[in-house]
Amino acid sequence: MAPTDKGKAGGVSVGSFFELKSELAKQADEFSRNKALSGPKYVVGETKKNKKSTVWTRSNKGIESRARRDIELEEVSKVTVESARAALERKAQLYEKLRKGKSGGLSEQQYDALLVDFDSKDVDRYESDSDDVDESATVPRAPEHDDDSVIEYEDEFGRIRTGRRSEVPRHLLPTSNDQEIEDDDVIYNPVNFFPVYEPSAERVKAVEEELIEAQKRPDTHYDAAKEVRAKGAAFYQFSADEETRKQQMEELRSAREGTKKTREDVGAVDVRPGEVEGMRADETSSTNRALEKRKREIENRRALLEAKRKKLKVDGNAPPSQPMLEPQTPPVFNQANDPFAALETQVSKPPSRESKAAIRANVASTVDADAFLAQLEQEVLKKQK
Repeated sequence: MAPTDKGKAGGVSVGSFFELKSELAKQADEFSRNKALSGPKYVVGETKKNKKSTVWTRSNKGIESRARRDIELEEVSKVTVESARAALERKAQLYEKLRKGKSGGLSEQQYDALLVDFDSKDVDRYESDSDDVDESATVPRAPEHDDDSVIEYEDEFGRIRTGRRSEVPRHLLPTSNDQEIEDDDVIYNPVNFFPVYEPSAERVKAVEEELIEAQKRPDTHYDAAKEVRAKGAAFYQFSADEETRKQQMEELRSAREGTKKTREDVGAVDVRPGEVEGMRADETSSTNRALEKRKREIENRRALLEAKRKKLKVDGNAPPSQPMLEPQTPPVFNQANDPFAALETQVSKPPSRESKAAIRANVASTVDADAFLAQLEQEVLKKQK
């Protein structure tokens, strides 16, 4: 018998249909909620990458080659550093042996050529008993260098001991005569088979004199060529030869004296410390210079008046040898208030026979001029003070 229900007849129940519908509604609500929360409606895609590199990401030109070269140099320097470290360790060991009074494998000539006097060094000169090392407990090692051989020596107690040459104290080192062992079985090559050069006594003496002259330290002077630096404008390089040097110094000294004399004749003013030549000075210095200039003018004029006055006296006292001509009438000048102008007017008159009163009047006017000059000089000195 066929079922009468349509839902059952289709193979789908009513409950499953409602569940599907509720599930669809739930998904629609969730989709709308997410869409509202996401913001814009469109979907932002991925930004396009710029294939061109920027300045910050681009490396400098040739940096890769320099990096490879630096790596190669580091490898080379590493070997150099290791060899230098080994050499420094050997020097440190040698210094320690010499400091303790041992020879260190050096000969007498090498020890004398050292710049450090280890005999006079009092640092750790006397070691404590705790520093002593039991030599019997030390395992002998092969010498690090071929020249550091094992030798026999006699200690301070007369015992014959054996040790490396660098470990033997300097005062116990055997001399060259002690090391020579005479053996009859040894065969030596013939000596002086070929002619040997023997210098003459004159040649030996000449070489000794040359060495003595070379050892004498000559008088050395400053050489500007040995220093790389800028020199001043007044720098002067003297010659290394003594005669040329003295000649140059004499020329400079004579030039200095000539310059000083020229400045004195011209009346040049020396620039004092703290002043700059050509710059504007203060009012005090300008006033002093004006007073000095005025004083020089007064002195020059006084000397001129003194010469004219002496000439006037000589002409007035001299006896007339020839008949004097009739004096010409001098031109009439306005009376001047300046005593210098009046004095010049009187002096410029042609010589004539004058009475003693006229001569005394001329002398009196000259005295007035001297008094005026003295008063002016006193005023100038007061202003300077």
